[in-house]
Amino acid sequence: MGRGYVRQETWEKLNRLDGDAHEEIQSAFSGILESIGSVVSTLAKNLYTSHAQFVFELLQNAEDNYFQRAEEQNQLRYVEFRMFHDRMVVDCNEDGFTENNLRAICEVGKSSKIGSEGYIGEKGIGFKSVFMAAWKVHIQSGDFSFSFQHRREESGLGMVTPIWENPSEDVPPHLTRMTLYFHQTEDPQVSSTQRETIRQQLKDLQGDILLFMRKLQEIRISIFDEEGNDQYSAVLSASEIGLSRVTVKKAINEDGKSNSTTRTYHVTKHVAGNLAKNENRNYSEYEETTKKYSTARVVLAFPLSSDSTPIIQPQKVFAFLPVDYRGFSRLCHAGEPARYRSDFGT
Repeated sequence: MGRGYVRQETWEKLNRLDGDAHEEIQSAFSGILESIGSVVSTLAKNLYTSHAQFVFELLQNAEDNYFQRAEEQNQLRYVEFRMFHDRMVVDCNEDGFTENNLRAICEVGKSSKIGSEGYIGEKGIGFKSVFMAAWKVHIQSGDFSFSFQHRREESGLGMVTPIWENPSEDVPPHLTRMTLYFHQTEDPQVSSTQRETIRQQLKDLQGDILLFMRKLQEIRISIFDEEGNDQYSAVLSASEIGLSRVTVKKAINEDGKSNSTTRTYHVTKHVAGNLAKNENRNYSEYEETTKKYSTARVVLAFPLSSDSTPIIQPQKVFAFLPVDYRGFSRLCHAGEPARYRSDFGT
């Protein structure tokens, strides 16, 4: 990989070199680490001062995946969150990791999905947003099993240096699993507050977010207490029922009580043009040449009653995640970055 991992036999060969050669190589290696470290340290600083929402970052990461195998097998494209006291397990039935994917998440500010449709993340953070809540992330996908580790007081090199690990458990074929181990601070109250924030973000997720996702069709959520008992579970789904009609459902089970809500929307889409470049994005040479950045998809979703009568009441504005109520009687979405969310609709 060339991402910081050196085999033991290589170190042994290095140690057998004469003193001057050994010192020269060590000096060069230290210089490289110092250079990379300054970049990664900047990333680490931005990470902990960003306003990115942890759960939505994970959702966007899942939405940016490829699901060709799931589609060929006529399976729903889904992401599943299972939150335990000390960790969160995120499963997604995407096609699986490739070497390019692995190389990309070892970079700073780069992605193997550059220019993908739709974006939530803070500039240059992307996958690294997992470290807002976790000190370690273990990824299992196909033949890959590796982890990244980073604590707040560290330089940040751990965020870009994979550690190969034996699989902790068998993962079903065509499934990518990320296990995020939460930060543990000296102050138990801080750790508890962080867990509660994540727990609330999961419980606050509504099915209408699926109206504006091109790939994901279902979001599954399970929250467990310290003893491993199921406290809360939910399934959010969206399905097309005809031309421009989508039904959204949220089924909840909390403390042994079940509840479900269903709503149908009339959905219309439009492509806006002549847009300026987005400073929060990296563009490929192809996108620069074709000016793909100059267009964005705008989606309007009109809620309907059971007899298809429009429901006239304030609805949320989305920029991939819910922004605010702006007085519109339909849900509005445009693929704009987080920097516009605070003044969306003004």
